[in-house]
Amino acid sequence: MPALSPREKVLVGTAAAVIFLIGNAFVARSILKSWRGGASAIGLLENELADHQLWLEDAPDIEARRQWLTATMPRLGGATLGKLQGDLLQSLQDDVFNRKLKIEQQSLQDIVTTGDYTEVAVRLTVRGDESEVVAWLTTLQSPERFQVIKALELKIDEKAKEELPQAVCSITIARWFGPDLESNAPLTGPAGNTKPGQQG
Repeated sequence: MPALSPREKVLVGTAAAVIFLIGNAFVARSILKSWRGGASAIGLLENELADHQLWLEDAPDIEARRQWLTATMPRLGGATLGKLQGDLLQSLQDDVFNRKLKIEQQSLQDIVTTGDYTEVAVRLTVRGDESEVVAWLTTLQSPERFQVIKALELKIDEKAKEELPQAVCSITIARWFGPDLESNAPLTGPAGNTKPGQQG
């Protein structure tokens, strides 16, 4: 085989260098891809570990809340859901009338039932002296009664002819009931990690 000329040697060396660089680029790309995948997996594991640590730290509070719910949350007690909803509406009507407010509209809302709680709700449109309406609103939410305002729209009646400012309030009020104790159902509160009695 004849000896390579200097020019051919340069070309061969250049080709070998290019092949070497391309090969290294593929190897580096593969290593970088593996490193990124490993870093992503580590990040997921770190997040999971942090979540577990939070659960462990919250365990005493969760247990205390569970015991409070078991001892405090009203039970269905065999009552029909229609009766419970009617009782809620009646108690609100009595309070409104005692305050000399007027109910312009009222309706029963859909009953929500889960393994953890049952919710009955009513919607009212109430009109009357602004100060009395506001005072009434402050009495509605109660952790002990497991009663909560789910929706509220309050506005001044600018067309009112009364001497005192008049307010019109459209409100949805719900009450929560726990399952009967013998059912051994968990008491974790309404969906979405909102615990009954935490609002107030």
